[in-house]
Amino acid sequence: PCDLYILFNNQLEISALWKMRNYNGMEVLETHKKTPELPEKARSIIASLSLSTDDYKAIGDLMASSFEAGLKASGGPKPAVKMLCSYVTKLPAGSETGDYLALDLGGTNYRVLLVRLRGSDQEPEILEDVYAVPQELMLGDGAALFTFIAGTLRDFLQANQLSAGPDGERLKLGFTFSFPVEQHGLSSGSLIMWTKGFAAKGVVGHDVCKLLQEAIDKAALPIVCVALVNDTVGTLASCALEDPRCQIAAIVGTGSNAAYVERRSSMERYSDSLAGVSDGGPDGPVVVNTEWGNFGADGCLDRFQTDFDREIDKKSLNPGFQVFEKLISGMYLGEIVRLAIKSLVDDGIIFGGRMPESLVQPMTFLTKYLSEIERDPPKHYYSTDQLLTVDLGLKLVHPIEAVIVRSICEAVSTRSAFLVATGIASLLKRIKPSGHVTVGIDGSLFKFHPHFPERMTRKVQELCPDYEFTLKLSEDGSGKGAAAIAALV
Repeated sequence: PCDLYILFNNQLEISALWKMRNYNGMEVLETHKKTPELPEKARSIIASLSLSTDDYKAIGDLMASSFEAGLKASGGPKPAVKMLCSYVTKLPAGSETGDYLALDLGGTNYRVLLVRLRGSDQEPEILEDVYAVPQELMLGDGAALFTFIAGTLRDFLQANQLSAGPDGERLKLGFTFSFPVEQHGLSSGSLIMWTKGFAAKGVVGHDVCKLLQEAIDKAALPIVCVALVNDTVGTLASCALEDPRCQIAAIVGTGSNAAYVERRSSMERYSDSLAGVSDGGPDGPVVVNTEWGNFGADGCLDRFQTDFDREIDKKSLNPGFQVFEKLISGMYLGEIVRLAIKSLVDDGIIFGGRMPESLVQPMTFLTKYLSEIERDPPKHYYSTDQLLTVDLGLKLVHPIEAVIVRSICEAVSTRSAFLVATGIASLLKRIKPSGHVTVGIDGSLFKFHPHFPERMTRKVQELCPDYEFTLKLSEDGSGKGAAAIAALV
C-alpha cells in the first residue's frame, strides 16, 4: 500500500488517523500522534533536499532539451547527454535458441554468464559466476585489467566444460560494458571516460572490444566478442524477451543510465554510419544509450543542488561530470546522508556534537542503510535505532535523533526516485507511444528499497498523465540481454 504524506508546518504527517497494516507479518497500529518537532537546522536540510513539483517539471524540460541536443549533428558544443547510438536495430523476440556467453562489467563486481536460449515460451537457462575486480586493477594498467578478465573467462569455461563447436566455431559473447562508450559498430566502441570508481590507464579513447578480444586471443580461448552492449541496452533487450511492449529501460543501482528505442531519422549525428542499415528504412528503430548520468554537467542543475551534492562532486574522481548520477545513484545516496548528519553533529544538534567513529570517513554510511531504515512503518524507528546502536556503535540514541536520521534518509531517497521518474517521463514524452509501454528497470535501489518503485510510479503518473506504462523489474537484465543480442548476430 502507498502512504500519502503532506507537508504541514515543516513536519511530515501521515494522512490517515488510525489504520492497521501488516509489515512482514507484524501488525502495527498507526495512531494520530504527531512527529516530534524537528530542530530548525534539520528542517532546513530536509527542505533543501525536497524539490517542488514545478522543480521536477523544470528538470524534465531541461532533460528533454538535453536529449534533443545530444541527437543533433556534431559541430557545436559537446552535449552533456551523449545520446549514443548502440547499433542495436532490432530486439529479441523470444524465439532465439542456442548457447551464448555474456560478460557483464559495470562495477566493482562483474559477472560471466552462459545463457541457453530455448525459443518461444521457454525461460532461458542461465549459469553464472561473479568475480570481484581488485582495487589495484580498477586504478592500474588497463591491459592488466583485461588480462585478469580473460583469466576468469578461462576459469568459467573450464568449470562449465565449455569448448569450441564441432566445426571449430567459437562461442559468441555479448559484452555488457556499463561505462560511457562511443560505439563505431555493434562490436566496436571507444571508452569516453571511466565512472563508478574506475580509472584504469590506457583504456579511455581505445576500443574496449578490441582490448578484450586481444586478451581473449592471448589466452587462446574459443570466444569471439560479437556485441558491445551498454547495461541499459542489455536490460531493454532482456525485458523485450518477455514483453514486446518494452521500449525504455533504466538502471538505478551503483550508477544510473537509461536507454530507449528511437527512430533512426532522428539521429542526425549518426546519419552516415546508419546509412548502410537496410532493415526498417530511415524510420526504423535503433536503441539509444542516453548516458543520462552526465545530465547537468553543463551547469543546468546547479540551482537544484545542495551543499552536500556540491561537496560530493568536488571530492569525486570526476568533478563536474555525472552530475545527475551523483544525485540519484546508490554510490552516492549514503554519502549525502552522512554529510547531512555530519552538518548536524558539527552544530551540536545530534549525538552530543560527536560524530560516531564509524561515520568519520567518507562513504561509510552505506546506501543499503536507507532501505533498512525506511522499511519500518511510518513513525516507528526500530530499524533506525538498531542501525545506529548495533551497526554504527552509538551507545544511546534519543528519539528525536532517530526521527531526524530517518527523515533525512526519506528525503534523499525520495528525491532520487522522483528524479529517475522525471527522466523516464521525459523519454515517454519523446517517444509518444500510442499504446501501453513497459519500462524495464534494473538495479539495487529499485529492487531492494521498499518505497522506490511506488515513488517512481507516482511521479511518472503525475508528469505523464496521458500515457499508460508499467515499471517492470528486469532481473538479470544486462547479462541475459547481452547474450540475446549476441544471438541476433
